[in-house]
Amino acid sequence: MSVDILRFVQEAKEEFDRTVACKHTSFDDLYPYMMENQSFFWYKRHAAWASLLTAIRIADHAGANWRDLFTVKQLSMITNRVLDKNVLDEWLETSLNETDVEV
Repeated sequence: MSVDILRFVQEAKEEFDRTVACKHTSFDDLYPYMMENQSFFWYKRHAAWASLLTAIRIADHAGANWRDLFTVKQLSMITNRVLDKNVLDEWLETSLNETDVEV
């Protein structure tokens, strides 16, 4: 049985991206009654962050090159492993140096 580990990392990244952007995720479907609770959004972000770090840890142990899925800034945040204000504020931003420039 072949497992595409990078697919799991990509899915975890997309789920975290949607969470940071305050978009609907599969987590919302699990706890629809929590939508009115203010702390739900923090919990949702922490759960998505933990899921992303877990997928990365598994990919690391399998020797998969998951780093190409992230920007340099995101890799720095992942290395720190702490979900803080900077991660929430800057995760979706891309700097001029990190975007592809057509020549």
